[in-house]
Amino acid sequence: MKLLTKKGVINKNGDIVFFQQKPLLWESISDKKFPRLPEGTILEFTVSFDENRLISGSDGIVWATKDLLQAEIIFNALFVQKIESEIIEVELEHHSLFLVKIQKENDIKEVIEFISQSESGLRLKPDWSYPSGEPNRSFNEWLNGQ
Repeated sequence: MKLLTKKGVINKNGDIVFFQQKPLLWESISDKKFPRLPEGTILEFTVSFDENRLISGSDGIVWATKDLLQAEIIFNALFVQKIESEIIEVELEHHSLFLVKIQKENDIKEVIEFISQSESGLRLKPDWSYPSGEPNRSFNEWLNGQ
């Protein structure tokens, strides 16, 4: 999943200068020799991450979604079960991602099972299981009692 994409140009010293005037030295991102590209060549950098790490329980994060309503419903379902959680908003390049974080480490495994695995739970699949731009069908099915 893309966190951000930035464009910059190479100057004569081999520095990459982003359009916000923030320089980045080639040596800080690569051990390879600087490629002799013409000055002014536009480069694009993308920072991405493995979205499956977001639902692994690491740092208490058990769920991630682009849909605030989905995060709020999970939060409320956990509240009813007396499981303390919070919603954290992470701003990505083109949208926000809402993370559900569990406060007590002892609850993490149980919550992951409740959200995605247990027959008596929500049985949700992550948003990225579906093509980009499509709604989360598993969440919609759960909402509609299917």
